[in-house]
Amino acid sequence: MKNLILSSVLVLIASSAAQAQEAVQWRIEEGGNGHWYKIDTARTWLDARDFAVARGGHLVTLSSQQEWNFVRAQLPLSGQPYWLGMYQDPPTGLPPAAGWRWVTSEPFSFTAWAPGEPNDWQGYQQWVGQTTASGQWDDTTPNGVMSPVFEWDADCNNDGIVDYGQCRDGTLPDYNGNNVPDCCESGTPCVVGNYPVQWRVAEGGNGHWYKIRPKVGDWHACRSAALAAGADLASPSTSAENLFVERFVPSPSGSSLNRVFIGGRQAPGSSPTVGWYWIDGSDWDYTDWQFNQPNGNEGYLAVFVYGATVVWGDYVADSIDLCCFLVEWSADCNNDGVVDHGQILQGQLVDADANGVPDVCEVDPCPGDITNGGTVDATDLSIVLAAWGTTGQGEFQADIDGSGLVDGGDLALVLGGWGPCPQ
Repeated sequence: MKNLILSSVLVLIASSAAQAQEAVQWRIEEGGNGHWYKIDTARTWLDARDFAVARGGHLVTLSSQQEWNFVRAQLPLSGQPYWLGMYQDPPTGLPPAAGWRWVTSEPFSFTAWAPGEPNDWQGYQQWVGQTTASGQWDDTTPNGVMSPVFEWDADCNNDGIVDYGQCRDGTLPDYNGNNVPDCCESGTPCVVGNYPVQWRVAEGGNGHWYKIRPKVGDWHACRSAALAAGADLASPSTSAENLFVERFVPSPSGSSLNRVFIGGRQAPGSSPTVGWYWIDGSDWDYTDWQFNQPNGNEGYLAVFVYGATVVWGDYVADSIDLCCFLVEWSADCNNDGVVDHGQILQGQLVDADANGVPDVCEVDPCPGDITNGGTVDATDLSIVLAAWGTTGQGEFQADIDGSGLVDGGDLALVLGGWGPCPQ
């Protein structure tokens, strides 16, 4: 028998404690179906159903004990209920055990009801499904607020791989972020390649875009290539961002190398563990070094797979022991709160010269006005002089010409534009 007060308490716990989780795949090579599953933030059953569909998925449906075992293993916080994708159709007038179905209309052949369930407790019409503390199923009303379990299983291009994973790793484009490949939405051929992937704000991210690219030379050449695309080398400066970018590190294959340059550097002459900084100016207060790194012989950061773990190591700038570099787009030149690269990809901003910078932002009539005060003056000059010989990252960008170093080119832009900016 269920107690309504206890159910209400569990619902309150669910709404306050449960947070959206990273999606996980039940991998085919591990006996799974290749589908992706995720615990999302708390909402009502009907809201959760619609929210999942709008993101290319659905509330979880379960076809076997093996699938239920996998999903149940992902559920944190013992004793907390979760929405499942099951309901009674129609939702009124049926006996408790009759008419149950999945939101996908697949056969309702597997069940894991708790003893005595479903039961429309004390005459209340309970027509949707949730989990129980014992890892079984229970019927309930749809109006409570709890975390749902989402599932993605669509394969719109029929290549045998679930679309969600391909949108997630960039092998198929998903520039509008709805977990449905753009090529399927537009009816154009889906050519598997390497597309930028956004760390979405709605999923706890920063809105930046990331892409893995084959190495084009040493660390400096890779950075120059990133800058030429309107981006920079990725700087995963927090644990959450580092976890996100780990997905881009290639898995080892035979004798191939999988080390990837990212945007960390060390000041020359520093002892092994000091002097490190991110080229985008982020605080260096999080690290993920391999157990014997850094060893002080190098000075440029890369990520790589060590065993089953993705970790950091320091390398020389021209090391041949790398395959790739990771690009990060973060610029918002028009200050609309959205990273420019995504707007270019979606056709919202024009980039006719394909340099990664929206055309509306490229003409700067007053580049020497570092402080955006409307005048190039002694304040701008002092910023350049104070940052001389560095990358110019800080409260103000002193590397005006984007060369990677504050030098005579930047000084010339200040002196050449001295005085009020053109109107």
